[in-house]
Amino acid sequence: MKTTHAVLIFGGLCLVQGTAIGQDCIKTINQGAATVALGLYEQQCPTISFSSGVITKDVKYNCCGSAPTIRVNGADWETLRKAGKLDGLRYQVITNDSSTYTLTFRKMVNDTPTTISAEDFFK
Repeated sequence: MKTTHAVLIFGGLCLVQGTAIGQDCIKTINQGAATVALGLYEQQCPTISFSSGVITKDVKYNCCGSAPTIRVNGADWETLRKAGKLDGLRYQVITNDSSTYTLTFRKMVNDTPTTISAEDFFK
């Protein structure tokens, strides 16, 4: 009986704190335009998209979990990929061409990268 009450109280507290299922962890933040590109690499929340404002931009983040930025040796990546050692790995690819950024979310399936939605990054 005490355990049931404790579970109900804990569940209620989680709902109040926003940590239970149903939490809206996709966030849009208005920030200075000059900081958007830097944020792609420094934010703990992966960037989903951003507006094209000159002074400020609305930046949409997926903050359902943390995602550190790392760089991987290309030869090591290919060795691990071909061996199927990256199966299930989810990652974000950021490409830059003439100040145009393309953000792609991917998940490795066996040794093949597949594109996933930004909202599925933490699922």
